[in-house]
Amino acid sequence: MKKLRNVLVVGLVLLSGRFATGEESAFASLPASASAVQPAVAPPARSSARLASLVTLEESLTPEGASYSGMARAAAASPQAAGATERVRITLHGRVVDEDGLPVTEVQVKLHMVGTPTISTGTDDAGNFSVANLEPGEYLLRAEKPGFFVLENQKIQLTADSSSFTFTINHQQEVREKVDVVASENRVETANTAQSDALTAKDIIDIPVPSSHDLQQSLVAMPEILKDNSDLLHVAGARNTQAQYLLDGFEIGDPISGQLDARLSVDAVRTAQVQTGRFGAEYMHPGAAVLSFDTPEGDDRWRFATTDFIPGINVQQGVQFGNYYPRLSVSGPIERGKLWFSESFSVQHTLSVIKGLPSGENETTQWSGDSLSRVLWKVAPNHSLHGSVLYNQTSDSYLGLDVLHPQTTTYDYTAHRVFGSLKDQIYWEKTLFEFGVGADSETNLFTPQGTAPYVLLVNGAEGNYFQRIHQDGKRYQLFADAIRTSVHWHGVHTLSAGANLSSIELTQSAVRGEIQALRADNTLDRVTTFAGPAQFHGSNTMAGLFVQDSWTPNRYFIIQAGARMDWDRLLQAAIAEPRVSLNFLPFKDNRGKFSIGWGIYDVPLNLSVIGQTQDQQQVDTLYDATGTIPVSGPATSRFVMPAGGLQQPYFDIASAGWQQRFGTNTIVSMELLARDEHHGLVYETVTPGQIGSEFLLQTSRRDKYRGVTVSARRQFSNGTELFGSYTRSRASTDQVLDPLLGALYFAPQQPGPLSWDAPNRFLSWGSIPTPIWGILFSYFLEYRTGYPFSAVNQQQFLVGEANSLRFPSYASLTVGFEKRFRFKGYVFAARLAVVNVFDRLNSDTVVNNVDAPNYLTFYEGQGRAITGRLRFLGRK
Repeated sequence: MKKLRNVLVVGLVLLSGRFATGEESAFASLPASASAVQPAVAPPARSSARLASLVTLEESLTPEGASYSGMARAAAASPQAAGATERVRITLHGRVVDEDGLPVTEVQVKLHMVGTPTISTGTDDAGNFSVANLEPGEYLLRAEKPGFFVLENQKIQLTADSSSFTFTINHQQEVREKVDVVASENRVETANTAQSDALTAKDIIDIPVPSSHDLQQSLVAMPEILKDNSDLLHVAGARNTQAQYLLDGFEIGDPISGQLDARLSVDAVRTAQVQTGRFGAEYMHPGAAVLSFDTPEGDDRWRFATTDFIPGINVQQGVQFGNYYPRLSVSGPIERGKLWFSESFSVQHTLSVIKGLPSGENETTQWSGDSLSRVLWKVAPNHSLHGSVLYNQTSDSYLGLDVLHPQTTTYDYTAHRVFGSLKDQIYWEKTLFEFGVGADSETNLFTPQGTAPYVLLVNGAEGNYFQRIHQDGKRYQLFADAIRTSVHWHGVHTLSAGANLSSIELTQSAVRGEIQALRADNTLDRVTTFAGPAQFHGSNTMAGLFVQDSWTPNRYFIIQAGARMDWDRLLQAAIAEPRVSLNFLPFKDNRGKFSIGWGIYDVPLNLSVIGQTQDQQQVDTLYDATGTIPVSGPATSRFVMPAGGLQQPYFDIASAGWQQRFGTNTIVSMELLARDEHHGLVYETVTPGQIGSEFLLQTSRRDKYRGVTVSARRQFSNGTELFGSYTRSRASTDQVLDPLLGALYFAPQQPGPLSWDAPNRFLSWGSIPTPIWGILFSYFLEYRTGYPFSAVNQQQFLVGEANSLRFPSYASLTVGFEKRFRFKGYVFAARLAVVNVFDRLNSDTVVNNVDAPNYLTFYEGQGRAITGRLRFLGRK
């Protein structure tokens, strides 16, 4: 019996050895970089440990570069435990930096050994990546990110003594010669959970938008962004004051209103990125979206470029100085390897001639200039200081001039703005520490052409504009955060936490005159005057804290969870904002990604809206049919604060999306977005239907946005790039009206579409190198539903439902032809563009007064035009 038992034991041991060898043979059939060991017969006593090691090592080889588990590391480190014939396994630790030695996030890294499959991973917020379970030997590495030149076929020799490497990728600069430059592949951003889109510097330069010198015009090449008929930006259907605008990590939105009015040279932007959903807890009071700009800081190479340095000539009314948009950029070292600078400067002079007005009274001139100066000091390999100064100066004459408003009714606008920032970055022990401080100051002055009464006609205006306004706005901001990368616990974590503090101030003074409203027969219908103090000062302070974890539990999932707490001094209250998002990666080659997320995002109180409660009162008097006898009034209207205070406005945003790569150069995506506003600021009429009312400030407005966007982007081997998107959306609100002094609506609030609602929008652009004289053909095509508007009568009462009428649909095609050439040893690029090729009406002005004989007459917007651009690129 004892002998039989011994025979059974020996048999089981031998059998287990055969099964272990069989598992090894199965893994041995895989390529070397995916298998854990070479096929070999091991002593039976160690077979179970080796089998466990094989499974663990196979699971650890993920695109995210998860490190060995405890069992795998023990097996690799102990020949006695794993078998003397096993090969050594190594973990590659890498870091990707730019030409200035600064970490680059979200870089796709591909690693390949001859005869093995390609391994993909990505860098974290500190530029780090790691890949576990690699055999020693020579590998080829490829690193790429949009906006950077591709690092291709970088050889590394991986050994037990050499497993840590740093790789440098350079920001894209224009290539002056015809050389072989590897194009970046269209790829799925596996680590990015946000619903986002971006334009690189190349996109901004190549896409022939109607006014290519204006950065804001270029932004409409992203399907999430459009401009209304007043040239104001709206991101994903939100109000232009409800997004957060960032310049190199600092808030750059107008401290008075919150809208984007800072000017940047087109050449100063490396990347413009918009995020409309699933963005993280690090963003303080972002509202509906985040629009951020990344700008250059210089490197060890001197760079110089200029554009449109030859003034334009206008011959519409004799020969005169016309449009002139010179831009200059220069960067280089102050001390090589340590201290760099960059300067981007532009001037914009626009001469507009308005059709339908008498000669000599149909011109408006706009001057503006901007300068962005940046300095980078690399104090130590792990320590850098970043400083920047942005200056804007603007002077516009006859602002508001159109066929219905002659020069006398317009106003001149002058403004200047100075923004400065300093950011300190320290990388220590896998943790990135950031400290930033910024200051912003601006002055705006609106000056009418005279002091005569402002006369409202049924189809326009005459006299002089009724108000002169002087505004001073300031913002101070401070933030600190820390990002800890490569924390291993049930996967890989990136942990971050931080705090922010900011304050804003608004000082305003005004001088307002009389407004007279005339009927069609020129009899007096209404007189409006203003009473009370016209100066006020307002301020607010906001503070916030956040924590966040980006967790990669395995190769299939990336989960980002975070929370913020923001406090507002005006409200004397705080709001909690949880935010969570998830990526699901169903394919091993990362060609597809499903994303979903939800979060709460607060909106700061708008001082320009609240300030109306401290401004003047409006006094209205109505007259009989003869225009001589008052029949109602004088009646006083005022804006008032509620006795019970206000609540914190915020959005809750839910989004989901699918992104799919086809081949190596085509990306197709679909994004769904649902955004709901809570406690939005709005003025409600206490006694609607009559002149003279209190407009009570409330936090009761609810804006809603629902949208689905389908887009595709394709790159071809010859350099051709094509993009197309279709967006079906609805932007609506339960309280449409926004009364202002001089433009009060004596009607109850009512629901309707927002004034920039565009249910259907198709967008396409591209650039195509042609064999004809080396000309680069480019185009920009936009079609959308016409914007809604309301009808009113001469007494400023709403007629019909708010925003129940619409402009005709908008469609415009712009094409460009660019040729590079050499002249006296220098390289130039000349582009000729035709704007609105089909010369569509594309109305942006309408007579909405029902008492006007030409009610619902639409007036032409941008007609067909030919523009030119000449760029100096340097020596050949």
